[in-house]
Amino acid sequence: MKNWPKPSSLKAEKARSLTRAGEALVKDTSGTSCRTAVEAFLQRLDDREPTVRAFIDVQPERLRREADCLDRIGPEKRQSLFGMLVAVKEIFDVSGYRCSWGTEIHRDRIPHTDALAVRRLKAADALIAGTTVSTEYALARPGPTTNPHDPGRTPGASSQGSAAAVGAGITDVAIGSQTIGSVIRPAAYCGSVGFKPTWNLCSLSGVMPLSPTLDHIGLIARDPALVRRLLTVLTDRPVAPAPVGKLRQLRSWFSDPIDPAMIDACNKAASLLSADYAQAEDLSLPDNIASQEEQLLEIILAAGMSRSHGTDFDRSGDLMSERVAGLIGKGRDLNSTDLDQALSLRSQIAAQIDDLIGDDVLIMPATTGIAPLLSDGTGSRSPQRLWSLTGQPAITVPVSYHQGLPVGVQLIAARQHDDALLTVAERLYQATAGPKD
Repeated sequence: MKNWPKPSSLKAEKARSLTRAGEALVKDTSGTSCRTAVEAFLQRLDDREPTVRAFIDVQPERLRREADCLDRIGPEKRQSLFGMLVAVKEIFDVSGYRCSWGTEIHRDRIPHTDALAVRRLKAADALIAGTTVSTEYALARPGPTTNPHDPGRTPGASSQGSAAAVGAGITDVAIGSQTIGSVIRPAAYCGSVGFKPTWNLCSLSGVMPLSPTLDHIGLIARDPALVRRLLTVLTDRPVAPAPVGKLRQLRSWFSDPIDPAMIDACNKAASLLSADYAQAEDLSLPDNIASQEEQLLEIILAAGMSRSHGTDFDRSGDLMSERVAGLIGKGRDLNSTDLDQALSLRSQIAAQIDDLIGDDVLIMPATTGIAPLLSDGTGSRSPQRLWSLTGQPAITVPVSYHQGLPVGVQLIAARQHDDALLTVAERLYQATAGPKD
């Protein structure tokens, strides 16, 4: 891959202008040959990547060869994702591509096999556009990626490269992962659709484990219809429109303040959906959930980190961030009873939430505010954290702008109600016709 220069001093308005131009180019390549689509992608990459810095490895000549092979397939034999360029977060194994897990320890890691998700994408005739930037172990130390709408602001959490690639219009779709908030938050900040399915719905075989009982695959796309296509391939089952009960707005249960613009966006979404779905009274979480969810996630996360990356700590702990090293140490201090109790309580809370939601869909802010400045971190995890702990599907859809930056609304359904959730998300996206400045 090219050695891209450091982010330029582009002003936010110019960055947004380039983003809109990139989006237009993506849309205009539909129905063209794979080789033409690849060349258009590489042009968008040349235009936007020096500023956005979403990718760690792109191999143009390999892409061209693979595109030419696909173009030789007869129309009657082409699969459902024929010619779709998919960016893949670097914690997924992609044969022959750099996949460093966002770490210095594994900076030169190049797998020889593909993760199962990647194999399924390729079997559906998708093209792997390249591997995208992750944070350290998908948890700490943000990478070099910038927000495509303002290079001075964060693109969000560990799926930042995938979200920025889509938000910048470099690709239509990307694969990420979420253990706390790493799909919903960056997708919302970057103006993309971000979907975290029900836990364990999609295989994570060949994906770096962070905390296996919390890890989720994540799908990031320009619109929810593309998410549905990807999910159908990754689950090997039809993902069809499904009936929905009512819409309910979920009141905040955490202490982090929420910008009023985020609440306004939720009210807008509810209003746009009111013609299609009946609305019920707002929902508040029971005290037992609100008071325990953060601590439970931290315990389970620490245990998973110590098991998954304890060997790295023993060999090269000096290269780890304080956050990663601290969690591994905390995990080692836990006894089996502590973890068993946390997992049991998590299961109880997950079932309780499913009962509360039923056949309904919840509406709440995807983030506490717009994307913070790069110097201020990657944003609050509070609005996304619970759904990673308890495994309910969640999706963010961009509905507006505030101070020139995208605002996403988060929709949540009960576990295994992914089809219904996508149905509502598609309707919301259609109603907004994409966010407008």
